[in-house]
Amino acid sequence: MFVTHDPLGNPVDRRHPWNVHTIPKPQKRDFTNKYSWVMSPRWFDGQNYLALDTGGGPLARLWSTALSGLVDIGYIPATGSRVIINLPKTATMPEMTFEWKIPQWSNTIERDRARTYFQAYAAAAALYFVEKALDEVRRGNTQTWTPFQVPEEAISCGWTEAVRGVLSHHMVIRNGKIANYQPWPPTPWNANPRDIYGTPGPYEDAVQNTPIFEENGPDNFKGIDIMRTVRSFDPCLPCGVHMYLGNGKVIKQVHSPTMLPDV
Repeated sequence: MFVTHDPLGNPVDRRHPWNVHTIPKPQKRDFTNKYSWVMSPRWFDGQNYLALDTGGGPLARLWSTALSGLVDIGYIPATGSRVIINLPKTATMPEMTFEWKIPQWSNTIERDRARTYFQAYAAAAALYFVEKALDEVRRGNTQTWTPFQVPEEAISCGWTEAVRGVLSHHMVIRNGKIANYQPWPPTPWNANPRDIYGTPGPYEDAVQNTPIFEENGPDNFKGIDIMRTVRSFDPCLPCGVHMYLGNGKVIKQVHSPTMLPDV
């Protein structure tokens, strides 16, 4: 264990990201036992270990924004039950206003619908941020970073919202170097399997009791009803799967102007 207690003196669990170290151990797939490589982060609320559903990102963000009613940047006011998105006129499109209301259900359709509304939300917010940045530049505030000295000993965590939902980083520094580092992207939060307490992950929970309308038999079963639900979370399983090939074997080499790494 790297960390036994946090800076406030609270005990830190062995399974906390500060203490987790991933060692891949490829095994044969077994749907009756270990049926996923995705790790299972859990949020302990003092009584239960929760498999938090990030809603695929946009649904959770719009829902919490609407409920809090704290956002009002002109382009985007939140009212407590809805989020209003105002987009100005452009060279090819007229001025538009969209209104996202808190839905009755959290389901596949609402996750997909929220994702579409969030495109307008992101555009309106980006315009606001650009205006604020230009204001700072006009005032002469052009510094973009602050000098920072790496500490000899430290533990740290950072939380933000990626497109798909919650993204956290957890790091331990020893002797001025990274001793342990664990990121938790949104997909592991959503794709994790049933845990030792019997709590299913959000994907699994979402597809349970889903009516199957597909008419293909077992030999040609496609699982379209299941995949429609899982894909509404916008899964990015490369964020959640660790693969080990041995000896650094290159499977495919890609040359791209976007500087994609070798796969």
